[in-house]
Amino acid sequence: MYSFSSIIGQEAIKDHFQNALRTGSVSHAYIISGEKESGKELITRTFAAALQCDDLQERKGLLEPCGACLSCLQVQSGNQPDIIVWPRKEYPKYKVKEDIRAFLPDVQIRPYRSPWKIYILEDAETLNVQCQNALLKTLEEPPAYAVFFLLANGTENFLPTVLSRCVVMQIRQVEEGRIAAFLREKKGIPVARAGLCARFSRGNPGRALLLSEDPSFGEARDRTVRILREIPSLTADRITKEAKEIAEAGAAAGFRELASMWYRDILVYKSTGGRGDLIFEEEVQYISNIADCLPYRALEKITTALQDAAKREKLSVNASLTMEMLLLEIRRVHRDASSADSGFRR
Repeated sequence: MYSFSSIIGQEAIKDHFQNALRTGSVSHAYIISGEKESGKELITRTFAAALQCDDLQERKGLLEPCGACLSCLQVQSGNQPDIIVWPRKEYPKYKVKEDIRAFLPDVQIRPYRSPWKIYILEDAETLNVQCQNALLKTLEEPPAYAVFFLLANGTENFLPTVLSRCVVMQIRQVEEGRIAAFLREKKGIPVARAGLCARFSRGNPGRALLLSEDPSFGEARDRTVRILREIPSLTADRITKEAKEIAEAGAAAGFRELASMWYRDILVYKSTGGRGDLIFEEEVQYISNIADCLPYRALEKITTALQDAAKREKLSVNASLTMEMLLLEIRRVHRDASSADSGFRR
């Protein structure tokens, strides 16, 4: 069952929602902003379950859904009729204003049995201007029973008028130690693996949990390190082979994420002289050496190449070709940086 005590970190958001439950001061619209797997869905659904619960319980100083009433049982089964998650199958994308218009009339129908009618809009950052303007009319004059949660990966795409009518909450990174403790104590993950997954999660408990459950994580990490250490000397044929294997394994996104962390570490070491925290801490000797060789401009070029590869993949460009182009570009930057005629300056 959903509970606030199971949420790692996010004390400010939990305090806000606890105060709302105790005082009844519930806003009609919230924007919960955070990266994928950061916990925004969990904390939203926990608050939604608590709002609809027939018998809130006080546990360890927190008001929690009871887990036994009809509403809580419906929440657990995913069938609470007054908690609506959108888009549903019939509205798969926020692409046109008609999608929102097809959805909004439901807001005028009173709750079936609960005190609130709650709408959870996933991937809300993808709402275009027309969709946001259509939604805005409801946010300006919402029914007394309606509560909207707009879950997003950032707030920069929202119209100022939409932002002004919502309580905006930002999911924060969680300390590595707390994530590792959660994996050890609640999930039974061995100490060494819990620490490794916590470190690579970059403050995201959901990502840490996924990594801990992924048997291929260690292999993917080792492969990424091997390729990036060898990238300056890899032949074109070898790059083609590596790219094909990564793409066929469906590991392109994971490789890019690990590569971003790798070059992030190089940048941190270069900027701090080794005083910053490294994700690939066991590779510190190599990172220190390459940090001396790669100027800031080279690191910027590699970061851009990683971002461009992600965009091409979203456009359904051939995954193997996209990965090959990425590896070739990273190799080119490394070779240019080591060339006396490259024009780079540290």
